[in-house]
Amino acid sequence: MEIRSMLERLFSDGGDKGVLGAVLNGSFYDSESISKSRALCIPAVATALNFVAGTVAGLPVRLYRKSGQAITPVEDDYRLQLLNGNTNDLLDATQMKRALVTDMLLMGAGYAVVEREENRISGIYYVDEQFVNVIPSMDPVHKTVRIYIQGTEYRDFEILRVTRQTVDGVSGQGILKQNGLFFNTMYNALKYENKTIRSGAKRGFLKSKYKLDDASLQNLKKAWRALYDTERMDTPNVMVLNEGISFEPASATASENQLNESKRTNTELVYNLFGLTTNLFDTTTVNSDVYINAVKTGILPVVAAMNNALNKFLLLEEEKGRLFFEMDTSDILKSTVEERYKSYELALKSGWLQVDEVRKMENLPPLGLDFVKLGLADVLYYPKTKEIYTPNMATKSNLTKTEVEGGEKTDES
Repeated sequence: MEIRSMLERLFSDGGDKGVLGAVLNGSFYDSESISKSRALCIPAVATALNFVAGTVAGLPVRLYRKSGQAITPVEDDYRLQLLNGNTNDLLDATQMKRALVTDMLLMGAGYAVVEREENRISGIYYVDEQFVNVIPSMDPVHKTVRIYIQGTEYRDFEILRVTRQTVDGVSGQGILKQNGLFFNTMYNALKYENKTIRSGAKRGFLKSKYKLDDASLQNLKKAWRALYDTERMDTPNVMVLNEGISFEPASATASENQLNESKRTNTELVYNLFGLTTNLFDTTTVNSDVYINAVKTGILPVVAAMNNALNKFLLLEEEKGRLFFEMDTSDILKSTVEERYKSYELALKSGWLQVDEVRKMENLPPLGLDFVKLGLADVLYYPKTKEIYTPNMATKSNLTKTEVEGGEKTDES
């Protein structure tokens, strides 16, 4: 514990905690990798992650029962409260889902401990991935795993996990691991820009006609540092150069001239890694089609991974196949009001939706209309009995017979 505390103090002063985690967990540290905290300093990463993780975290989780072809919602299951309200952890359900998605996208896997009292789940506790140690078996076919959290071993079914591009079902490949060098480049460019703006220094060098002794050289260096020291409040605003000393500005390099262009290109690439486009965040070009496409490419794959994890770890074995959890994406897939109402109009005219069903989809109270609206111009055919019914004529006929039932009788004479 003393060694751990010493290392934590050592890395607390601006050190990279990704390195610390690798040292303490005994894992290999890649010098080209980037930590989660540093990646989140990049605006494009924070923006894309806020859209994806924030959207998924806000989706309610529903439970459904499947009986034959019929699927009915279950509203009184206690697990819905754990997934939509109080998890019995310090994090509520929305915060837990956001943290799981963040770890899955950036680091490859998000973890949560599922505590049970016999067969009843008592709480779901999110655990930061840096505290989770995974030791897979050597068998590539019948895979098993041992999972440790700060030295305590947990059984496989006790750890809910959401993974990205996994080959073992426990750990995955996050965006940061797959593109570590790219994100490091963006982070270093951000640091370079910050250093330049913070110091206000114009790049260049001092030129002296005469050779300076050590004392003069040290005084010159001290005065130069003091001029651009942004930490001190009493920093002088001017520096006096002795006779024979002049400042020569350094011309901007090609990389500096291309920095702004590279930032725009890199920002677009970051959005693409999350399944998004720059148009989504451009108020002049964003529209419902851009948003729906972003949902399909950036949100729905994450939702599918979450659904699979919830069904695998929160259902009893005898419930699997009869019950299933699913995140409700109906609200984020809704189009504009005009487009939505046109769709409802078509569905009502076609007869496959009724008025109260439409009102329920719009979160409006039902009107109690228990009839089914049919058009008089429609002809109804019953394939099983080979019967045809024409509402407009009030007649019913059978394809295997010749007589016609009902309808008005006409005088043939």
